[in-house]
Amino acid sequence: MAEITTQAYSDLRNYIKNSWQYIELQDESGTPIVRLSPSDSRVNSVIEGSIVKLTIVLKGSDADIVEPKTFVKSVIYNVATGGTPFSTETYEPFTLIGADDEITVNHSIQIPVIN
Repeated sequence: MAEITTQAYSDLRNYIKNSWQYIELQDESGTPIVRLSPSDSRVNSVIEGSIVKLTIVLKGSDADIVEPKTFVKSVIYNVATGGTPFSTETYEPFTLIGADDEITVNHSIQIPVIN
């Protein structure tokens, strides 16, 4: 079996960052609360070493969030609606109750760095 090169791993990280751009936050039953694109100001996508990381910051005062909402999972897609999940990350439940509440979700995908 052949090994891919360092450049190939870098290309994979860039492809994921540029193509798997939609992040959906879900409640405890897996029901979508919100799916955001990278053009949304609340979403940031970066490559940090071997990690492709999407960070989302939501507030209870956001117009598309009707509180209370309990967030437990983030899911990455390459399409704005529907689609197949490419990566799922669960975390401790957090409930936005009021307009002043805020949640920051980090969803990280690791693609190895080969030296």
